[in-house]
Amino acid sequence: MNVAVVTDSTSDLQPAAARAEGIDVVPLFVNFGDARYRDKVEIENDEFYRKLATLAVLPTTAQPTPAMFEDAFRPHVAAGRPIVCVTIMASLSGTINAANAARGTFPGAEIHVVDSGTVAGGLALLAQHAAEVGREGDAASVLATLERDKSRLRGFATVPDLTHAVRTGRVSRAQAFIGSLVKILPVLRIDSGAIKEHARVRTYGRALETIVEAAAAEANAADGARICVIHSAAAAEARRVAAGLRAKLKKTPARFEVLEAGPVIGTHAGQGAVGVFVIPG
Repeated sequence: MNVAVVTDSTSDLQPAAARAEGIDVVPLFVNFGDARYRDKVEIENDEFYRKLATLAVLPTTAQPTPAMFEDAFRPHVAAGRPIVCVTIMASLSGTINAANAARGTFPGAEIHVVDSGTVAGGLALLAQHAAEVGREGDAASVLATLERDKSRLRGFATVPDLTHAVRTGRVSRAQAFIGSLVKILPVLRIDSGAIKEHARVRTYGRALETIVEAAAAEANAADGARICVIHSAAAAEARRVAAGLRAKLKKTPARFEVLEAGPVIGTHAGQGAVGVFVIPG
């Protein structure tokens, strides 16, 4: 590995699988009351979603400490290896601040900290492609790949209902009630460091179809698209989306995978969310 790649756990890459690709994952925290867990290290997805469904009080999340990034950087600094650290978008978390603080601990080292402008499957795709380039290329090549991918990356996501959004305070009860009366669900678009409304549809099924259509349009722009379907405890729906997307692909993807969102992303998305992230070839 010529260039070390570091990311955070909102990429929803399992640590062991990430290590096999040459990616170090720094975990965020999820807190249930006074109990604090490192994302995907001290709490597994199954346990988290069971707690989320049964406990009255929602968990909270917290960014990693600078010391956690220092621990990830240190072996690579000792080996004289350049580091590219790509994190969850700054508008959603202060994780990038912790990474930058850790970078200051190693003033003589080559460490680049990059705001991904995305999250979840989008961050996973960026980190994976960076690691592929970093195996043989230099830091400049990795950074150029990330900038190109960031400019082209698109994400689309939806939820089955607005209940969790009410619990987290992102949607008022009145808004959710009106939405349920007319059976309106949002389809969100994630790109360029922002989350916006892509469409409003009448049913969850139609929302999933909208995601498939939008993602297929992006993926069919060129050969070699990188695609990640992601879900929060909604495996059947994710398989449905993946199958529908494969059926619409006219070009051969360079990567196509399905990931389950872990505790930190699941805290904010709730159960049942499904999304697709695409980097056109």
